[in-house]
Formats: sequence, structure tokens, C-alpha cells
Amino acid sequence: MKQTPATIASHGRLKGAAFAVALATLAFAAGAQAHGLTHPVNPDYQGSVSIETSPVYPGSTVEVEGSDFKPGQEVRLLSDGNSITTQPILHADAEGNFKAQVPVPPESPVGIHPVVVQSVNPGYAEILDFKISPKIPYSATSSYDIHRAALNPGLYQGAYSAKNHAIYVTSAVGRPPVKQSSLMKVNPSSLAIEAQITPASTADGRQLQAVYGIAVDDEAGTIWVGNTRTGSVAVYNQADLSLVKQFDDKIAPHNHGVAVNGKRQRAYVAADSATYVNVFDTAALKEIKRVELQSPTRTKALPEPISVALDEAAGKLYVVADTDQIYVIDEATLAIDKVFNLKGVKDAMSVAVAPEEGLLFVVGQSTDNVQILNAADGTVKADVKVGANPLAVVWEPVHKQAWIANRASDSVAVVDTSGKLVANLPAGSYANHVFTDGKGTVWSLNKSRGATDATGDHISRFAAK
Repeated sequence: MKQTPATIASHGRLKGAAFAVALATLAFAAGAQAHGLTHPVNPDYQGSVSIETSPVYPGSTVEVEGSDFKPGQEVRLLSDGNSITTQPILHADAEGNFKAQVPVPPESPVGIHPVVVQSVNPGYAEILDFKISPKIPYSATSSYDIHRAALNPGLYQGAYSAKNHAIYVTSAVGRPPVKQSSLMKVNPSSLAIEAQITPASTADGRQLQAVYGIAVDDEAGTIWVGNTRTGSVAVYNQADLSLVKQFDDKIAPHNHGVAVNGKRQRAYVAADSATYVNVFDTAALKEIKRVELQSPTRTKALPEPISVALDEAAGKLYVVADTDQIYVIDEATLAIDKVFNLKGVKDAMSVAVAPEEGLLFVVGQSTDNVQILNAADGTVKADVKVGANPLAVVWEPVHKQAWIANRASDSVAVVDTSGKLVANLPAGSYANHVFTDGKGTVWSLNKSRGATDATGDHISRFAAK
């Protein structure tokens, strides 16, 4: 799924060289009285600051690095006017780089703290988001049977087929051109790989049609996957993993979420580098419509869909857009019924539907939370911190709980309909996805921190005792 930097991300550069220099001068001037507007400005500012420690917790010490500054340039990182680094003034070396440490006070509140990066000689200022995440200990681990197994590298998403009692999992390694990818059929109980294929190469032979997002169609016996890197969509046979249909490249640019309503013979793909949701006829295997996301209120950018979730009984498709909105699409008319503007959620990544309860669960990657919304009008029923960088959420109807994969805290959180954190379970490095059989069992997939990571690229099965 789309990811934002784990701990610090640009919040937008302050426009206006005079204002930037004024800020910088105030920071560096000696004595009580500042003498602003005296330093040379930097109209070609390229500096950037990154956090090398992730996640950031209260009481931790964080490594920060700066790059692309002017050699010898002086830089300060400020919060509430105070330097947050152990060395108040940082100096870029001959290559324009610097390293520093940030001791985070134990009493620091969790959330996004605006940090001002001020530089002089020449002067500029930039505001960055410095996120402090909640450190939530594992809990209720003894209440679940947990089993794990290693799968192929680069695990991404999974889906359960009730018809075949099988799990299908996608994997892809690296950035384009992607040379390693697989579609796996996995035994739900033993977690062993029963079959696997390597996707076909693109027409030019430069890379594979690597597979990412996934959904199963038990009515047709197929698997729908998104080829994120090529913007394509593919359909495979559940029985033997043979390719049924490969759609044209760029039909769904940089797609992520995939959902299928087999009874309606519809598949939906979120085209994240576009402003629409692709709608496919699963019987005819053709695209029939592109539903444009048009916001009734003004947004800073055009809404681009990230993930999708279905309420099949009600015939509603819920779409999370990168404008922190949820679009409700009517399956019968393929028209947008409603748009919910999310408040208190930043970088919304995934949504799950609890149909009988009339609730939505949406996770915010940069706010470390899940919000529980009334599915009818989008009002917030509860808001709870669940871990660092939640990426995915799924509704488990038997125990009436939402399960959330927290990438940066290596955990899977379990939340009930009231917003109570029922459990926080270990999920291995970089928890990436969660899915369920709808009968009480939940699986998670996690990625890897490197070749020596013993917990990397595993599937985990969770079942309440």
C-alpha cells in the first residue's frame, strides 16, 4: 500500500524568501533583540531532513540526518522556539550532509509535532512533521492461538477463498523494473505453499507484471490482482493459477486496493495515480466504467483512491481517497452517494465495513489511529490509538472486532465496536496486511527488514481460544 515516511514528512515549504530569512535570523541572532532580514536568501533550497529511527516514542533518542544543504550551512531544528537536537547548531559538511541526535522527552505527547528547519548562510525555513507514536505493549497474546510460517519475499496482500478453502497471497520485491514476484496458493491451516506462479513479463520484457492488491471471486473461480507498477490488472484461475486475462498497462495507474462482488459480477480497482475507480465486468472480463471521485468540497489536491471495501448486502462500495475522504459509491448506479470528510485522521489508508453494525473502521497512517464511523452519515463514534503507522484494517464478524496491521510497530491491534483495544499482538516486521475467512480466523502478512530478519516475510494465523 502507499506509504508515507515513518516519522517525518514535509508539511509544505513556507513561501516567501523574506519570511524564511526572518525566521532564520531570529533563531541565530545573539541576545534578546533580533536583527532580521540581513542574511542572504536561498531561492534554490534543496535541503532535506530524515529520521533514521522509526518509530519515534516518548523517551527515545532519535537519529536524524540532513542532506543536500550548502557546505558549511548552519541548520537548527526547532520546536516551540527551542532546539530539539543535542547540538543546537548543526553544520553541513563538505558534501552538504549532517547527522544529529534528538532526545525525545518522556512527557512528549503523541502526535504530529511541527518542527521548523531553519538554515542561514544562505537562509531558508521549512516546516516538517515530526511524529511521536504511542508505544503500546503487546497484550492478550495468551488468548489467541498464533501460528506463523515463512513465505516468499516481498509479501503484500492476501485473500481467502471460502469455495476452495484456500488462501491466495501476492508478493513483489523492489522497485521497477521488478524482477521478482509471485502469486501463491497457501494452505489456511498448515500455512504451507501448495502452488505458486511467477507473473508473465511485460510486453517489452523489462519487468514482470508483478502482483500486489488482491481479491477473490468465488462465483467465477478467479483471482483479481493489481499490477501496481505497470498500472495493469490481471485475472487468474483459482484452481491452477493460470492467467485468464491481462489488461492493458496504465488502465489503473499505480493501483492498490481491489474488491470483488461476485454475485453482481463486478470487480473494483483503486487507481491511486488517477482520480477514478475502475469497474470491471467479471463475467465478460472487460472494463465497463471509471467512477471519477469528485469532491463536493474543496480539497488541496484531486482525490485519488487508495483502498476499497464492500458492503455486498447493501450494495455499497467504500473508497478511501488520499485527500482523507471516504467516497460511498452505489453499486447499482455506480454513482457517488455520499462523501465523508475525515477529521482527526491523516493519511487514511484503509477502510473496513461492519454491515450489521452499520459501522466503518478507517485507519490513519500519520495519526496512528483507527476511527469508528457511522456508515450512514460518517459521524465519529470512537477514535483510538492502535500503534505506529497503521496500514490495513479488516472486519471480523464472528467476534465483532476490527483487526489492524501496524507497520512501524510490528503489531496487529484488535478493536471492538466501542473503540476498546481488546488485544495488541506481535505480527513480525512491518505488518502490511490483514484478512479473514469471516468465520473467526484472521491472517496477517508482514514484510522484512533485510536478509537476516528472522521474522520477515511471514504469514501469521490468529484464532481466539
